[in-house]
Amino acid sequence: MAADLLHARFALTDRKRHEAAVLAAFGKDRAARPGRVLVATQVVESSLDLDFDVMVSDLAPMAALIQRAGRLWRHMQERPAGDRPVPAPVLHVVSPEPGEAVAPDWAAAELGQGVHVYPRDALWRTARKLFAAGEIRAPEGLRDLIEAAHADDPLPSALEAAALRAAGAAQAQKAHGAQNVVGWDQGYRLGAGGAGDAEYPTRLGQPTRTLVLMRPDGAPWAGGGWSVDSCQLSEVSASKARLDRLPLPAAPRPRPARLADRDAQLRDGGRGWRNLSWPRL
Repeated sequence: MAADLLHARFALTDRKRHEAAVLAAFGKDRAARPGRVLVATQVVESSLDLDFDVMVSDLAPMAALIQRAGRLWRHMQERPAGDRPVPAPVLHVVSPEPGEAVAPDWAAAELGQGVHVYPRDALWRTARKLFAAGEIRAPEGLRDLIEAAHADDPLPSALEAAALRAAGAAQAQKAHGAQNVVGWDQGYRLGAGGAGDAEYPTRLGQPTRTLVLMRPDGAPWAGGGWSVDSCQLSEVSASKARLDRLPLPAAPRPRPARLADRDAQLRDGGRGWRNLSWPRL
């Protein structure tokens, strides 16, 4: 069976192409039985208007599972139940038994590295409630599911240390956010605490670097000549820690380029771009 792949790590030009193909196969105007499989990350939770018949999902916090389940049987007017290949929307959740949480790596066997994406206590509480309920009924049953999955009730002793670490990390992130609030009355330049606009900490998470991909012939990954648009379409984001471990050749320290020189290079279609020193991202 044909399969498609969608995640957030593509270069922008490739992601737009993949998204267009996914919308054609699984969107509002899809065929009644496309006969395809989509393998995707969390990007399908809310960013695309997709309509699936059957879904298989790793265990995730309840709110995320509900978002994913909202992509099942979404456009009933275009495809009523009689046109579907299954008699009802089906959501399979890959999860360990919540009663088997006897070690901190309780969910690692089923979820692999995915176990590190969400807090362990949120996963366990979601599994416990979902296994007991056996279904997601929208909209009448959503409130009860979410409240039960986020309750502050006792955890298995094997998960208590992980829950404390997650709570500490959440408090640290909250404090970090408070430190980086820009004063409305001061504006960005005065209220940003001296941070530059290229490095200002607007997101939590591990540091990343933006790379611009180039083809072997010197053209931008997106094709065509070098321009602001082709640069943006050729960008990918990568972990700074992983990039720092790569044996990259030493590069001379870039010197600031005069804006007029840079604009001339872009108008020239990128010819001679190798002679221009660009500031490091």
